[in-house]
Amino acid sequence: MRQIDDLDMLRVLTSRFRMKLFSLLFRIGPVTVSELARRMGADPGQVSYHLRQMQKHGLIEDVPELARDSRERWVRTAMVGWVLDTDIEAPEAAAVVQAWTSQWVIDQFERLRDFQRTHMTLPEDWRGAGFGSSRHLRLTKDELAQLADQLDAVLQPWRELTRSRVESSEAPPDTCPIFVFYHAFPEAP
Repeated sequence: MRQIDDLDMLRVLTSRFRMKLFSLLFRIGPVTVSELARRMGADPGQVSYHLRQMQKHGLIEDVPELARDSRERWVRTAMVGWVLDTDIEAPEAAAVVQAWTSQWVIDQFERLRDFQRTHMTLPEDWRGAGFGSSRHLRLTKDELAQLADQLDAVLQPWRELTRSRVESSEAPPDTCPIFVFYHAFPEAP
């Protein structure tokens, strides 16, 4: 996991378009700019511009060994996971973190909504594979931190399996990108 504490890097992802582009790159792995443009419903020049902005900050990288000719550009994310440094306290930093967090939450719920809207178009054996849950708990702040650590530990072996499959490009043919998200936060009674 890479620790993100660079405000300019985070600022790049406050753009809704870039957040969607970055999420798409995580899901589909190395891909051509023209394929990204097609999937985003955008002009390839627009996609290239946003990719350059993300590349300046180390979020994505070129994969020239996949190109079939000098006009074809392949890209991928430059990291398999990252953690936001939440110790940023300056007012400008807080504003950037808030803007990014807003886009991040919007992206998560849009993806859930898209799944709910389209899950019946998936192959039959995948239609019921998704799941969701919510719980109401009463915890101290230390217990909530412990819960976060336990959930992270549960996902760690699955992240490692995913990373090895992405790096080797040898995933079983029946794998599918899986999006996991959860939130746990205090609420006013």
